[in-house]
Amino acid sequence: MDWLQFFSALVGSLAWPVAVVTVVCLLKDPILGLIPKIRSFKYGELHVDLSEALQSLQAELPPAPIEPVAEEELPEAKVSVPLQIAAVSPRAGMIAAWLEVEGALNAVLKREGQEAATEQLPRQKLDLLREEGLINGPTYRAVLRTSHLRNEAVHMLDREITYDDAVAMVDVCARLVDSIGAYRKPE
Repeated sequence: MDWLQFFSALVGSLAWPVAVVTVVCLLKDPILGLIPKIRSFKYGELHVDLSEALQSLQAELPPAPIEPVAEEELPEAKVSVPLQIAAVSPRAGMIAAWLEVEGALNAVLKREGQEAATEQLPRQKLDLLREEGLINGPTYRAVLRTSHLRNEAVHMLDREITYDDAVAMVDVCARLVDSIGAYRKPE
């Protein structure tokens, strides 16, 4: 094999890899621009879908009680603080909604005389409430799933969060706050 045959074989074997690298380099910016718009991701067994997770949480929780109000008694509609925040920043609205859940956990701990526990991490508070029988199983699991969604909102900054996602999170968190506050230790 002389140097011309060697050079020809080298060029022939490197042509496809060089072409693939060139195409990837040319399309890098458009592909990176699409990543934040991805609503779901699946790779093998791993499947992440933010909207689907919020909708399943909404379906699991009991509906909020609706009390009929006479027309003349209708108060001025109040928009919750997390919804007001979500109008400006959906991600921040989701975080604000989660803070209300943490506040409800703290309120139950204080009500039961466990003020030192309010300094613990949310997962530790939740486990303590479950051990003490101050939170039921479905609420416990829903709070855990909601905390995972909150963590995604905080840490996955490349993921786009829409106002609808924030509204769903605010709804889930409000229902969790009601469920946490209403649950009493069985006698």
